[in-house]
Amino acid sequence: MASQRLSRNDWINAAMNVLSTGGIDMVRVDNLAKELKITRGSFYYHFESRQDLLKGILDRWRLKATEAVIAGLKKKSLSSKEQLVELMLLPLKGDKSFEAASIEISLRAWARRDDMARAAVDEVDRYRIAFIEQLFVDLAHPAEQANDLAYLVYSYMIATSLLHPNDSLSNQNARAKRLSDFLSDNCPLLDCRFRPHAH
Repeated sequence: MASQRLSRNDWINAAMNVLSTGGIDMVRVDNLAKELKITRGSFYYHFESRQDLLKGILDRWRLKATEAVIAGLKKKSLSSKEQLVELMLLPLKGDKSFEAASIEISLRAWARRDDMARAAVDEVDRYRIAFIEQLFVDLAHPAEQANDLAYLVYSYMIATSLLHPNDSLSNQNARAKRLSDFLSDNCPLLDCRFRPHAH
């Protein structure tokens, strides 16, 4: 592959593939050049340094895994309840969700020891939680309760992306929908229509 045919995005894509399988320490110019079957010269045409590439990875993740997802939900003109269901189903979307989870696991591990990655992860977490919180506010939950529920849903989404249950995909989808029904219903717990009445 000729160096002029490789774009900045090609290098970032290759870096994210390596990140998802080998971790941040494997994201090296030599490793990427070998994977892309190209010389190092192409890299320095697009990036000033490895650090510049790492920033590109974080920018791409922020856009693809957060801003684009939220923009896509808004474009569908879904209700707040429907958007909540869609979000809770995201970790169950097959190969794409598995790939996204692999990248996110590596990013969070990287963020434990790198300030730039930590800042990006914190920013994305705040942005995602704020979006979910607003969905609950739109569903008539008080602000403090909406914030608590947003943390709960976000924690569920992260945990679901890490787990590999024996349940069928249809059962997992049904569970996510039941949970979204339960959490979005704005009523006292003891009177909630989704809670079986004690006899």
